[in-house]
Amino acid sequence: MNSRLAPGTKLGRYEIRSHIGAGGMGEVYLAEDTQLHRRVALKILPAEFSEDSQHAARFLREAQAASALNHPNICTIHEINDDGVLYIAMEYVEGETLSERIKDDGLDLAETLDIAMQIADALAEAHAHGIVHRDVKSANIIVNRRGQVKILDFGLAKKISTKGEAATQQLLSQAGMILGTVAYMSPEQARGLAVDAGTDVWSFGVILYEMLTGMKPFSAATTADLLAAILRSEPEDLYKFNQDVPAELERIVLKTLRKARDQRYQSAKDLFADLKQLKKDLDLAAARKISEPTSEEFEARISRRMPVPSAIAGGPTAEQNRPDTAGSGDPRSRNITSESWAPRSIAEATNSIAVLPFTNMSADPENEYFCDGLAEELLNALAKIEDLKVAARTSAFSFKGKNANVSDIGTTLGVRTVLEGSVRKSGNRLRITVQLISAADGYHLWSERYDREMKDIFDVQDEITLAVVDALKVKLLGEEKAVVLRRHIENPEAYELYLKGRYYNNKHTIEDWLKGIEYFEKAIEIEPEYAPAYAQIGLSYLTLSFFGLFSPHETLPKGKAVVTRALEIDDRLAEGHAALANILFYYEWDWAGAEREFKQAVKLNPNDANTRWRLGLFLVSRERFDKAIKQGERAIALDPLSLPTNLYAGFIYLLADQLDGALKQVARMIELEPNFHGAYWLEGAVYMAQEKYEAAVEVLEKSMALGGTPLVKSYLGCAYGRWGKREEALGVLNELLETRKRHYTNAFSIARVYNGLGEIDSACEWLEKTVEERNGEIVFLNVGTKAGTRKMWRKTLRADPRYRDILRSIGLPTSEIAQSKATDEASEAPTAIVSPNPADAKMPE
Repeated sequence: MNSRLAPGTKLGRYEIRSHIGAGGMGEVYLAEDTQLHRRVALKILPAEFSEDSQHAARFLREAQAASALNHPNICTIHEINDDGVLYIAMEYVEGETLSERIKDDGLDLAETLDIAMQIADALAEAHAHGIVHRDVKSANIIVNRRGQVKILDFGLAKKISTKGEAATQQLLSQAGMILGTVAYMSPEQARGLAVDAGTDVWSFGVILYEMLTGMKPFSAATTADLLAAILRSEPEDLYKFNQDVPAELERIVLKTLRKARDQRYQSAKDLFADLKQLKKDLDLAAARKISEPTSEEFEARISRRMPVPSAIAGGPTAEQNRPDTAGSGDPRSRNITSESWAPRSIAEATNSIAVLPFTNMSADPENEYFCDGLAEELLNALAKIEDLKVAARTSAFSFKGKNANVSDIGTTLGVRTVLEGSVRKSGNRLRITVQLISAADGYHLWSERYDREMKDIFDVQDEITLAVVDALKVKLLGEEKAVVLRRHIENPEAYELYLKGRYYNNKHTIEDWLKGIEYFEKAIEIEPEYAPAYAQIGLSYLTLSFFGLFSPHETLPKGKAVVTRALEIDDRLAEGHAALANILFYYEWDWAGAEREFKQAVKLNPNDANTRWRLGLFLVSRERFDKAIKQGERAIALDPLSLPTNLYAGFIYLLADQLDGALKQVARMIELEPNFHGAYWLEGAVYMAQEKYEAAVEVLEKSMALGGTPLVKSYLGCAYGRWGKREEALGVLNELLETRKRHYTNAFSIARVYNGLGEIDSACEWLEKTVEERNGEIVFLNVGTKAGTRKMWRKTLRADPRYRDILRSIGLPTSEIAQSKATDEASEAPTAIVSPNPADAKMPE
């Protein structure tokens, strides 16, 4: 049908009243439903929809599915029929299209959010039913007089959407009139790839950008150039066109416009949730502004609670006191309503914070290392403040990529404030937006935006750190400020290499630890006095040895050399003292030196959870059980979501013969991650201390099935032997011996299995080899009481003179052996040698 239908024409039960408009999907008419006496919109579809039978059938299936949608923001489909022409009868919506409403200037913030939430909610409903629109654009959205949104054409996929690359070529050959549609196309559509819900998310992002600026994020004179822009270019900053756009809304928009589908919102539901939270924050800020007292009342009230901020008292503001911030600050980031305001009063006890990983707003996903590294550097700086509790990296970063509520984060981590931010890095240009939020009510206590160059990154870090300290009213005591703001280098290139090294270290695989060392070494080539890079190399070598991946003879001399160099450069480097403490403890058996270094590390960084549990392990090896348990508990308080922290705290309980405490940690780890093999290793070790060998075998077999290491395998071999399963124990022993022929396997694990088998001479021989290899596990030999973990060694082994000689050679106490021998039970039930490191190189942080 090439001509328009005249008024009075009938199609089925519908009578044409007037012509409304036309588009790529056909002509649209206002019609009367003669049976139900209601007005409908009648869309007459192009002839090609009927000519291709397969396409027509597919279209009918999709339209029928869409007709089942029942949502206030989706235009209802009443009927699909064919009366010589294929037509669809839809709900008639009076109003104007969103494209008409936007015109040239865009919409204000409140209206934009209101419309955006309606669109996102409608898309979420459709996607939940497996329906993708494919052609979301402002011309397909009607807004009525009440501001209600209706999305049109659900289920009416364009023919070009189903033809792959041929469709893209068809676009390139058509006239410029289709540019309006192409402007909303996703990169995958532009490439002729399959579409899914991510395509609608992209198109929604284009609309959101259009509402805020009055223009589309990508534009060009020809279809080919427009497609190229969609595939390769990045949109102009929203702030350039609309300075009232909150930083959080810009983050949302840019996330919808990520080129890679897996980097966009994975569902319209998540998108709607972020918009809803933003609107809530805006409403709270607006309500707070309305309810604020006069300046005189405010000053009188605030003076009774806290010092008057300089911005209120008439003195210079923090912004004016900072170097190079004038002209670069973003008013929308200081307050979500784009108006300047002083920090809220916070209770004096608000001395805890979590620094979340910063969001990567850059076009290049490889910049993730920089975002993570910047957040971690801020976390580490704040962690050095004694009067401030800082949630550890592992727990804080566990919320990465999750749409968690700030209140829930605060409750989970036991903190009252949360620092979050985003980074956009393009060449040497940086845009960093940061906000400090109260976990109790979601209020923004402080926020700022920094538009700088990479060379200014160290200034920005200092400014953010001091602003947070100021907002939280934390006093820096003595030399704390100098320690917190200590700069080791001024070279951005070396700094980026260092951040890359930290990024790979945090992946926790052998390959990534080695890759991290390479980046640290490159940083040192540029900056030979870069103390933290030396310390990180030392910690990496320590880790590789600690997990039994390399021989201590191979890694520890290198590790000690670089750690010593780090402390020569900066003797106030907490991580340097922590690394040296572990070397002295596990491998040199210098107990006094290790304790000295641990104490210095904790003094310099009291919020380092890893140092806390490592100090706890040192104390438990010296049988100072109460203090050891306190350090383990402090580590959990700082890093409650970390599997290693919970594991080693549980190991401290085990060595201190607090078996109920160890089992509580097992339950906690399984709650965090049901498939964490370390939890079942610890449970097996507890059962072995209780001489419940059958139960121990069951959970240790489970640990092995979940990816347990050779060390866990040695526990299993020991448990087999103590349970009387000699053949199974010998099988494990032979596997370990064969593995040792190919690559390093620590001698202590082999001694453990011989102990289970009751072969005392072989057990002593391999313990002596452990001393020769300087394997760190041996520091826990003979720890515990005669009724607990010490009894995990066979009585006949503990009575052997060679056992006493081994203890004496590494400086462990021997006086209690005779007493233990006199009071031991006669039972020879075998037991395990306990080790602190059951997890493998891929264990989560």
